[in-house]
Amino acid sequence: MTRIASKFGIAAALTLIAVSTAAAQVRPTTTSTVSKGEVAKVDTVTVTRVDTVTVTQYRTDTLRLTGATVTRWDTVTVTEMPGWLNRANGMYFGLGAGAFYPSAGIGQGQIPGYAFQMNLGVDPAGSPLGFRVTANLARPDEAQPYSNLGPRPTIWNFTGDLKLRLPFGTSRFPQIGFYGVGGLAYIRMQGVREQSTEGPTGSDVVINGGPGGAYTDHFGYNIGGGGTVNLGHKKELFLEARVINWNKKGYEGAHQFPLILGINWY
Repeated sequence: MTRIASKFGIAAALTLIAVSTAAAQVRPTTTSTVSKGEVAKVDTVTVTRVDTVTVTQYRTDTLRLTGATVTRWDTVTVTEMPGWLNRANGMYFGLGAGAFYPSAGIGQGQIPGYAFQMNLGVDPAGSPLGFRVTANLARPDEAQPYSNLGPRPTIWNFTGDLKLRLPFGTSRFPQIGFYGVGGLAYIRMQGVREQSTEGPTGSDVVINGGPGGAYTDHFGYNIGGGGTVNLGHKKELFLEARVINWNKKGYEGAHQFPLILGINWY
């Protein structure tokens, strides 16, 4: 009995010591000082927060080319071309007028007159050689000693020619050029006074086609040349001179010299 009481006494003593120790380790968070007539209460709350955000981003783009290295140069080259390459080209139509001079076998029976001309041709691009056909109407006047033989002379000349444009100059405007033409001619005429080689004197002048002035036809050739000036807007001023000849048995060879000023439209 005495042992049991002793054990309970020891346990109670140990429990009291433990409670006292725990009470000594706990501090109150609120301090109150009480004096006579006052009540003081102090609450202290401290909050500290540190946020640290660090963002680091690196980006590397790498372009790798494989294969041969290619080097490119942009070069502008100015080349002067022959004059005929810079001129108007293609199909064209032309009109002109001028003077007409008879010579040789028709020079005695006619005096100079006037003429009209129409051109239709092609000047290919990049080539100096072209083709042209013309229709020419000539009206010389009859010489006074032979005026009573018949009507006033009328001569139609139809020609088909090769045309050679000659290089000259490289300026764009005004551009000057030269050309030559030559080919076959078909002549249809009325009232032309021709010089016969079969008359009594060997140089008699007779009217072609008889007193009634009928039309007669002949074949011959023509050759000549001219110059051009570019007027812009696909127009070209030309001045040309040609020789148109025909020969007929029993007559002197007949020569015509039309001098024509006109415009070609391309």
